[in-house]
Amino acid sequence: MSAPRCYIVTSMPAGIVIRRAKPGENDSVHALVQAIADETFAYLFAPSQVPIGEANWLSAWLALSGEEIVGVTMTQAEWVSDLWVRCDSRRVGIGRELLACAEREIRSRGHGTLRLRVVKSNTRAVEFYQNRGWRVQREFPHEKFGHTMFEMNKSSDTPAVRSISGGSPHS
Repeated sequence: MSAPRCYIVTSMPAGIVIRRAKPGENDSVHALVQAIADETFAYLFAPSQVPIGEANWLSAWLALSGEEIVGVTMTQAEWVSDLWVRCDSRRVGIGRELLACAEREIRSRGHGTLRLRVVKSNTRAVEFYQNRGWRVQREFPHEKFGHTMFEMNKSSDTPAVRSISGGSPHS
């Protein structure tokens, strides 16, 4: 199967492009994710830096405004393993489009169920996913840090969020 393509989307601010990460961008993506994670979850890990784990972002999809990375998503098997949007770029459709891109990628691998994990106390993220057809399947303590997590699932027969109303493909 060919790799899924993502698109410029007319419902997002002009100039936002979603495309694959390039090799020279790995450090920038890592720094962005670390900054967003620290901002979002400092209350769970203060005074130390939030451990994000991932160091290789070469398979990630990026949302760019001009040359600036404003969001990132990555998948592994049937999992949305990461979805991060810079604070000043939220609530304009970037997260929605990155999630739709991740969902398409997982479906292209033939998985019947899509999965993700989210910190339970991150209520905005939980609501974001629920509004896009994801459902909480279980609640559990994080295996390493103990804070409460949700595992959320979405059936591959649940319609994906429409992501294009004209526009050009970008890969």
